Amino acid sequence: MGDDAPNVLSLSWVFGFSRDIAIQNLCDENRSAIFYVSAHTGIIHDISARTQKLLQGHCNPISCTCSSSDRRWVITADKGPESMLVIWDSYMGTPIKTIQTPHANGVCAMDLSPDGRYLVTLSEETNPQVLSIWDCASANEKETPLYSAQVAASANGAAAEPQTAVRFDPEDSMSLVTNGSSLVVFWSFHDGGLKFQAPSLAERDFKQPVGRITQTVFIPGTRNAVSATADGDAMLWELVSGPEDPLGSEERRASKMVKLHSGPIHYLMTVGPYLVSGGADGHVRFFDFNFRVVAWFEDLEAGPISSISFAHQPSALKTHTVDSELSCPDFIIGTANALIVACSASLFDQLEPSARRGTLLVQGQDFAVSGLATHPSLTRFAVTGRSGLLQLWDYAERRLLIMRMYDKLLGNAVAFSPNGKFLAVGFTNGAVKVLAAMTLEEIASFKASKDCILQVHFSHDSNMLATSDADNCVGVYRHGSGTEEGGARYWEFLGKYRGHYKTITGLGFGQSDEGLPRLFSTAEDRHLVEYDLARSSVQGGVQLRSTTRIEQTAVPTAFLWLPPGVQGSAATLVTANEQYKLRCRQAGGAIVERTALGPTYGGPLTRMLLLPSSPEDDNDDRYIAYATHEKVVGIMKLPLDGNPNKAMGLIAHPGEVADLCSSWDGKWLVTAGGSDMSIHLWSLDVLALEETIKSGGEGLAPFAALIDGGADGPAYQEMVDYFYYAQLRTQGEDTTEPRRITGLVPIGEVGNLMRSLGYYPSEKEVEDLMAEAQLMGKAAGREDLSSITFDEFLRLYVNHRPVFGISKEQINEAFETIGVEMDGKMPREALLRALAQFEEGISGDDLAQCLRALMGTDDVTMLNKRLGSKDFAEDVLGFDDYAPEQAK
Repeated sequence: MGDDAPNVLSLSWVFGFSRDIAIQNLCDENRSAIFYVSAHTGIIHDISARTQKLLQGHCNPISCTCSSSDRRWVITADKGPESMLVIWDSYMGTPIKTIQTPHANGVCAMDLSPDGRYLVTLSEETNPQVLSIWDCASANEKETPLYSAQVAASANGAAAEPQTAVRFDPEDSMSLVTNGSSLVVFWSFHDGGLKFQAPSLAERDFKQPVGRITQTVFIPGTRNAVSATADGDAMLWELVSGPEDPLGSEERRASKMVKLHSGPIHYLMTVGPYLVSGGADGHVRFFDFNFRVVAWFEDLEAGPISSISFAHQPSALKTHTVDSELSCPDFIIGTANALIVACSASLFDQLEPSARRGTLLVQGQDFAVSGLATHPSLTRFAVTGRSGLLQLWDYAERRLLIMRMYDKLLGNAVAFSPNGKFLAVGFTNGAVKVLAAMTLEEIASFKASKDCILQVHFSHDSNMLATSDADNCVGVYRHGSGTEEGGARYWEFLGKYRGHYKTITGLGFGQSDEGLPRLFSTAEDRHLVEYDLARSSVQGGVQLRSTTRIEQTAVPTAFLWLPPGVQGSAATLVTANEQYKLRCRQAGGAIVERTALGPTYGGPLTRMLLLPSSPEDDNDDRYIAYATHEKVVGIMKLPLDGNPNKAMGLIAHPGEVADLCSSWDGKWLVTAGGSDMSIHLWSLDVLALEETIKSGGEGLAPFAALIDGGADGPAYQEMVDYFYYAQLRTQGEDTTEPRRITGLVPIGEVGNLMRSLGYYPSEKEVEDLMAEAQLMGKAAGREDLSSITFDEFLRLYVNHRPVFGISKEQINEAFETIGVEMDGKMPREALLRALAQFEEGISGDDLAQCLRALMGTDDVTMLNKRLGSKDFAEDVLGFDDYAPEQAK
């Protein structure tokens, strides 16, 4: 598809921002806009039009930003593997220049020179830390820095202290300053190379302790500098050398210290004739260059100041006199409470405190987001997180409707009832609250668990509520069995059941043929548990209906109930596992009806949800939205069959994907980034996925493409040869009777066929393969279900074979499971005994046959008397690259 082709998922809006990254005020005479960051996305927010222009391209969280003095250019940089730095046109929202991997692990701080030509970056890595100067006007395709130097603690090259902030001199594009927690370094590159001076700093210089240094700026017109500290002080660096000394050769010393704030100063900058500071006390203060206070903004009530940025309004900077009133451009502040507030100089003259608070522009999440839920019939979603804050947003109007703060309670999971009346919230301390969905008023509160509530789900009729917790228990609540004095029904706790002995990974309601709720859970113990809701009561507690082992070796990671007619004629339970497989079975059935290869883009699936069918859509196609533990969110088309073209995925967040939910009409997807405190709204276009499916070919073509070399490659031809040989083998290899090539192979040969291709299923897995092959034949309408076609064999192979081969870590883990001694090895006899007795034991004849194939002899005495995972991998299996650090 071309560049203009529609995307299945397109980022439409970002709620919240990264509160610790500097915001940029882009306002000037032509526009009213601000720039801020959310995780790995830059946002140009038009204040007047209430629109967002999203700057995408980073794969890691953006770590720092800066802008040119005229606000034309905005620069973003990230830190992490394959980091990058991008210079953007803030009017067009397009990248102008990209620097791939400016430093090995990214950038921790940067600044742009006043003339916009030079960019300085500080590396995230500190062993050693590197400072680099980049020429933004350079057409160098390799994008190498103009100058680079290692950061040293002093001029004599003592041990380095990591530098955390960097600023250019506003009147000299070749002078800059960096600082760490206790060290300030002055740099220059006037003479064609980077030179630095690190003046000494000691408490005895001021006869008082010197707090941790947070930021340092130059004072315009003086060549002096000021450092802010976590104690609320400002420290002046004065010139020691004379004014006749050439630029870049100045020496400075710390001469005095002045108290500016009662607590830490988080942000320091100059604008016109003012030194501006923002503190943890939530105050913004203006000083002249002699540290005399000029103006103060102490009624903002927005939280600790994290950044300040002024508009590009040169006319607002009038000639300053001692008696003149405050005259400065409009400015915005970002706070640790995840608020962006617009302020102006005129606020200082307001009499009422409420009139001095500024205008709220953006409200985000101030702590990690952990739970999301969308309303079943309105354009609303609820979000909860680790601050105790519960918010209700309208995603169509992009505005916050209502919020509620819980004291000493941290939210972790949230869900709307299907009828839209209730909102359930699960907290980290085990509490569960049922609220009115429209007003967030509390209806019921329970404290039945001491551990974190992992998931909350309502039944289809909204009369049942289920929770899972970190104690591996499932709790059940019921609505409507009793009434209060006013006649209203109330919620009651039926009980909880520990049906698993490992972490619960999936929980969900289904529906019986009679329309009654059914409740299931899956866990890392490889079991599927169904609870008997009909027999559960307040007096008798939660009752168990069945427990089924659903995996032999893989660990289930997600669960989904599909109603009849979506995956098959009957209701289907879908489980995802860590081996990237999707298992489909009838509700309550132990037999796997279909194993499908799942998406392999970014780790095993951890969340799946059935997207609602759009009321405006006439076709019956249905889709599943999914998320992995980190980064990836995507869409799969039903029915699940392993066709790789029926699934897509993209990097939705640079780290954890905490939750996802869909709008009631299936047109929008909402995702939460957990610790990056971001919520992303995605528009959904399933027609784009249909185009991908169509271009991938029909029938067997998509599955053949998964074989190395495709349908024309040697691996595919080898499969054909083995399949035909299996037909001959079943007719007798030494027979003289005429051969009959029917295109069918007995199902009993499936295991041998798989092993001939390098996939070695266990006997239990062979049974599953044979059962699934019979169901495939039945679905194809064949009367003889004892045979399999080549097409069916190929589909089975690509869906069942491991995504990754046997790893050395797995061999090491197997030895530890069997039981190794202190030296990481076990006696030969103990290993042979384990191979013969545990699980699917190997008989003596089979073991001898395996040894002959692997070692050329079946004499077990040829094995070492004591074996470890390294010995077994190299001497028996023939691995020749076993890493020493992995061996035991």
